[in-house]
Amino acid sequence: MDHIFQHYKKTGYLHHAHVIEGAHDTLLPLLVSALEKNLGIESKGNPDFAVKFFESLGVDEARELKVSQTRASFADARKIFIIGANSFTHEAQNALLKTFEEPTEGTHFFIILPRAEMLLPTLRSRVLVVSGAIESTDDTKALALQDFSEKNLGGQAEKFLNASLEDRFAIAKKLAEKKVGETIDREVFRSLLDNIERILYSRTVGMRDDATANIFREVFQAKTYLADRGSSPKMLLEHLAMIL
Repeated sequence: MDHIFQHYKKTGYLHHAHVIEGAHDTLLPLLVSALEKNLGIESKGNPDFAVKFFESLGVDEARELKVSQTRASFADARKIFIIGANSFTHEAQNALLKTFEEPTEGTHFFIILPRAEMLLPTLRSRVLVVSGAIESTDDTKALALQDFSEKNLGGQAEKFLNASLEDRFAIAKKLAEKKVGETIDREVFRSLLDNIERILYSRTVGMRDDATANIFREVFQAKTYLADRGSSPKMLLEHLAMIL
């Protein structure tokens, strides 16, 4: 979840609809604290900061949410909606498709759900899915990853950005061969994407046009989809290779 705000601090871009996987009681205080700290928003007594929890988010609640997000903000500032639910009916999801695709300007949704799999594909395509889990690793693996990142991935990121499309695909293939047991090491891909984002940021200082913002959105989406164990890290990197 932290990389949402790391990306925001670097680029000034905050996606309008996030789905965060995890336990509501655990994630809510962390999310509220992160929003206050990184966006400079006061949550208490703020009419533009709404927090709601539903055991089951149904179509009536969805319609109420649609109406609420269209209202003008009180302080001409961002409107934040944090919605938690243990279940999310298909009718409610369909009712919110347009809202999550094009919410009122300055409105941001953070939906906390136990599992993103409960979302319909049509709705999932309109949000950024983020894992709220805090993954722990043993010291040996963490040190090895840090060493690999510092010595290789910074250079690989530069090489990736400067390379031809064919060579970018070759880098993606090479990284896909680095595995933990039988599984692709997603942390290697995440570290590479972090380095790519850092280099792009340094190269585009002062360039805040739509094309530049779109590049950062693509990198951010790739990092978000990488958290989904069903995604292909190699295909995500190949997609970036073409976009860049």
